[in-house]
Amino acid sequence: MMHLSELQSRFQSFILEPENGEEISWVGGTEQVPSRDRLSVYANAYVLRLKEVLESDYAAVNRAIGDDRFGLLAERYIRQHPSRFFSLRDFGNRFAAYLGEQVEIDASLRDLPWLPELAQFEWTLGLAFDSAESTLLDEQDMASIPADAWPALQFEFCPSVHRIDLEWNIPAMWKSLTADPPETVEAIRTPGSWLVWRQDMVTRFRSLDEDEWLILDLLHRGGNFNDGCELLASQIGEEGVSMRAASLLKGWIGQGLVADAVRTY
Repeated sequence: MMHLSELQSRFQSFILEPENGEEISWVGGTEQVPSRDRLSVYANAYVLRLKEVLESDYAAVNRAIGDDRFGLLAERYIRQHPSRFFSLRDFGNRFAAYLGEQVEIDASLRDLPWLPELAQFEWTLGLAFDSAESTLLDEQDMASIPADAWPALQFEFCPSVHRIDLEWNIPAMWKSLTADPPETVEAIRTPGSWLVWRQDMVTRFRSLDEDEWLILDLLHRGGNFNDGCELLASQIGEEGVSMRAASLLKGWIGQGLVADAVRTY
């Protein structure tokens, strides 16, 4: 008698590779429904469920290239990157990179160089929406910080906050493709940096000026308020630092980006 662990292992192998040609003597069958057909029900269901996950996570990509082409790409992805996760939420984490590879090698996709970025943007929206809850710093909290503590302040941003660099007008494309009904949109090369975050259970995004994304990156790396002001001075000159720093910080607080401010010494 076959041990349960071996049976489970063979079942999983078939689900992941139904065309491997393995003899299936360990599953009963009939003349009307052979063993392979019985197992294929589960193998097909496995693929269909993962395709549904990708279609949900990458709805704009699906609409951009159509159901048939998306379906073929999804099936290849499933075969090349079988799920290693307990949660389906993480299954599509390599799909954008996979599309980047396919755009390079698949002649039918070479006229869609923006496709991997669209997938990356959709994935980032999902990450922001699913991120953990956190406390939020408000203006009253900021007003209570002593003046001599400000230079050494380090800011902690909410888990939903992400910065993404894009070469194409992906946010505009995403909005058009996910509209009801979808709208026609042209891909235009417009390099820029974007902020993605969640506020009041709504995923939001906006473009970033260079000085803002530079200071956000610095603060994310552990830089303090004084470091940020020095960076701003190098970008816009010392005379504009106070007003710009105050404006940025007020905007971040109002948009629910900042979780905490900690004095480093």
